[in-house]
Amino acid sequence: MNFNINNNNWTILEKDTNVMLDKYKEDIDDRATYAFGVTIYPTHEIWINKDMCLEQKIRTLKHELTHCFIYNYGLYNVPSFNEEMVCDLVASINNFINEVVDKYKQKETMPY
Repeated sequence: MNFNINNNNWTILEKDTNVMLDKYKEDIDDRATYAFGVTIYPTHEIWINKDMCLEQKIRTLKHELTHCFIYNYGLYNVPSFNEEMVCDLVASINNFINEVVDKYKQKETMPY
């Protein structure tokens, strides 16, 4: 599934547990024993573990979309967040996340 944020095209892909864990260990934490999701900035991809239930996939996608939003709007350069900044972030990102999640849910519940 594809989506656009700040004039950047991104893709959401579902990967199996072993592929997810290998990528997570390679990019984030080599001590990891499980990976729910990974945001891959250079290729504009979000990987979601396909072996989870739909509810966990949605929670994970929301988490990864927050990473995506922070990256695409340059907020990763902010040295520390305070409570007001977090509240502003959540307020500004809510519609974006809901739109992408709704599109993802429709894809997930389509009969094959």
